[in-house]
Amino acid sequence: MRVFERPGPANTSEIIEILSIASAKFDYLVVASITGDCAVKIAEAIPGKKIICVTCPQGMSWQIDGMQTGPFAEIPELRHIRDDWADKGLQTVPMQITEENRMKLDQLQVKIVQGTIPLFGPSFSIRLHLKQVTSLDIMAKTLELISTGTLVSLECVLMAVDAGLLPEGAHTLATAGTERGLDTAWVIRGSASANLFHPTKGCRFVELLAKPGMPLLPDVSIDYLR
Repeated sequence: MRVFERPGPANTSEIIEILSIASAKFDYLVVASITGDCAVKIAEAIPGKKIICVTCPQGMSWQIDGMQTGPFAEIPELRHIRDDWADKGLQTVPMQITEENRMKLDQLQVKIVQGTIPLFGPSFSIRLHLKQVTSLDIMAKTLELISTGTLVSLECVLMAVDAGLLPEGAHTLATAGTERGLDTAWVIRGSASANLFHPTKGCRFVELLAKPGMPLLPDVSIDYLR
């Protein structure tokens, strides 16, 4: 297992190298990719695999004025992105795949999944608008103790199975990061989200390939997302 000195986009290239080596044993690779950049990089670097790009639900965006603390303040590469947005006078940046990347992913035969995030969707609204923490929030924050990418990797595998693009029970490579880029990679046995805790065919973390040694834990309120 590779343990990185810190979380964030700086680890993306090495994650792709790790996945390239590990991919010989697996048919599927699920990647969390907000803008499509990481999915394109993986598809170009690891040809011949069934790659699934899982992106954000419709309508999500980064709020620049909420980025004075958290990942976009503490991780140098993310801070640079935040400052660049601020210099351009942006207040809101949509969390969506760019048209250029969408065309590239189509050419590379990468399937895209966009839908409700299992441990984030309705529970985020309950937390944000009703000021209540749910059991799903506690589960999500517990997974983030390993790394943010661990939580997101699980969610992406569940979403890929629910979308019918990943067979239930298949062992797959899954990768995600901390807001942008990649810093975590897992082998996960997938399941439908409704079978997450099924005693025999439920989702399972099989092998951890890489993670930040000291993950960054976003505040439960996540003020910079809407």
